[in-house]
Amino acid sequence: MSRRLVLVALFALASCIHVGAWAAPKVLFYQPQRADLAVPDADWPKFFQRIRAMGFDTLAVQWVAYGDAFTGKRERSWLANRLREARASGLKLVLGLGADPQFFTRQKAPPEQLGTYFRELAETDRSLARTWLRELGSDAVLAWYLPIEVDDLRWREGDARAVLLEHLRTEVRALQALHRAPVYVSTFFAGHMAPEAYARLLRELDATGVRVWVQDGAGTGRLTHHERALYMAPLQRCKARLAHGVVYELFEQTSGDERFAARPLAADSIREALAQQAPCDGDSVYFEMRYLPGMQRIREADRKAAGFAPEMHNGWADSP
Repeated sequence: MSRRLVLVALFALASCIHVGAWAAPKVLFYQPQRADLAVPDADWPKFFQRIRAMGFDTLAVQWVAYGDAFTGKRERSWLANRLREARASGLKLVLGLGADPQFFTRQKAPPEQLGTYFRELAETDRSLARTWLRELGSDAVLAWYLPIEVDDLRWREGDARAVLLEHLRTEVRALQALHRAPVYVSTFFAGHMAPEAYARLLRELDATGVRVWVQDGAGTGRLTHHERALYMAPLQRCKARLAHGVVYELFEQTSGDERFAARPLAADSIREALAQQAPCDGDSVYFEMRYLPGMQRIREADRKAAGFAPEMHNGWADSP
């Protein structure tokens, strides 16, 4: 066989190996709420089995603590049981760490104060990571998730952005020292940066070592389809990768930002939303579990919960 034919054969073999070894994950966010404890325990394995049957292979738990929610023994035990059931159904876990209910207020602090605040967050994350590695075992954690959601308004300022980027570098080093796994963060746009400037922000986030998921913003309706396309277009440039995946929103916001309310997409729309795939073999991520068909009991528990008034950050209800 000639040298040319050998090279062709080796190239073909390498291509086959690459295709066979790589499968872009299909990830579903789950946002634990205290109201979820009212859903019968027996329902949860069925939910996870249904999710697996829909083609999802990974569950991204947005947080294991939201303020003091899920930090007590009873709530932590409840959440741990749910995550074990998710794994038993065949789902891998991306484990979100500590979410601060006041994050979107406290992030507005002057840059000289942000460092102190971020050190507090990092300390909380390390503590939670240790706790949950003991609880579930290191083999249960496919990746870490930082539930801080980077927006395109606060981080326009260079001094503040530098503090954020250093925080992310610190988080990646600290968490990977505990368990060698990728660290993810999500980001969203609302028209406060030009698309080119937002692309630069994504590039700088990626340089910290964190993996970035970009929220598509479809559910909130803040921008038109054409406007959102301008921000999403740079993600198509596979040779200069800016993000590791896209978060597709499965809800339709029905209220203003002050008191978030949303409903699941209509059947046809949700099928279209679930058919979307991230460009460049990226992670295809969908938000959120309770908006899927067959999850009515979770939504009913939300509605019945006394004082349930989730805050809205780019359409992601995030108050247990």
